Amino acid sequence: MITPSFSVCGSLPQRLYHWLFRRCSSQQWTIDRDSIRQQPYPGLRPRVLLSRGLCLHFSLNFDKIPAGKRDQALRQQLLLLSPFAEPGHYACWQDARAQLWIWDQAALRQRLPASDRYSTLPDSALSLDFPLHEGERLVAGLHGQEWQRWQNRQLIDSRWHATPESGDNLLRLDPVQRTPLQAADRQLLQQLAFVACTALLLVGLLLQGGAWLDLNRQRHDLREQLAGLEEDNQLQAQARRRALQDRQLWQTRRDLLQGSQSELIARLGQALPPSAGLWQRYDYQPGRLQIFLRDPSPDPRDYVKRLDATGLLGGVQVQPEARNDMVTLQAIPLPDRSVRQ
Repeated sequence: MITPSFSVCGSLPQRLYHWLFRRCSSQQWTIDRDSIRQQPYPGLRPRVLLSRGLCLHFSLNFDKIPAGKRDQALRQQLLLLSPFAEPGHYACWQDARAQLWIWDQAALRQRLPASDRYSTLPDSALSLDFPLHEGERLVAGLHGQEWQRWQNRQLIDSRWHATPESGDNLLRLDPVQRTPLQAADRQLLQQLAFVACTALLLVGLLLQGGAWLDLNRQRHDLREQLAGLEEDNQLQAQARRRALQDRQLWQTRRDLLQGSQSELIARLGQALPPSAGLWQRYDYQPGRLQIFLRDPSPDPRDYVKRLDATGLLGGVQVQPEARNDMVTLQAIPLPDRSVRQ
């Protein structure tokens, strides 16, 4: 068993790499004609890496067969092409062309009984991760070499040689290289990516929806607060208006009463006829004066004449009440003599 070795005093990136390698690696069995070796490789599942010398390779073109029926056609070709009673196989699609490797699964089981539990991969299948657009090349695998011919980035033909040959266009495979992705795996990854993107979008929508609901709730609260403030402002404005009106009325009354009421009462008392007696009520309002007094023999015309002569009142009205000898006198106070003139 081969395990990666590193120094405890190595750099942080090296220690991190080896730590990840130990945590994210699986076991691999490399099998050629002469030996079986076990070593870790950076994969999620254990696998068997089989030498090209133990496999048959076929490059099959299914471009005339509908895409939905190509897998079934490949299984039929496997039964026709396999010379083994119990074949094992590995297939990889390149558009409409299938790369098919076949080996003797019974013979492999005799050498490695646990091989049925793990996926088996021909070593030359690793070269599919390094396609050629056009041309030929040699691929050095676990044992021997494979000659390949490529066209339009598809493997057209391959042949295995036990004796290595020299050449300029030589590709050396890394036995711990990851398994090439199959079309189904790519589709699964695309579906997982689509699901992940959908989940992220859904989370984003939920976050946006939550933020919108929170903003809506805050806006509702602010509206209620604003409505409450407006109501309070209206009440305060009404109270202020009433206070100003009361203050203005008080100031008007105070201005009218200061220093003028005593003089007005004295001059009215002098102007009234001698028959006018006790004043039972004196009511002074801005723009209105009412006096309720006793007079057993009132003369309304004399009242009007006397009060008009003072120049203090206008619009004098006198209403005698014969039953109780009372007189109701109403008039409009004038500010001064100039107003009346």
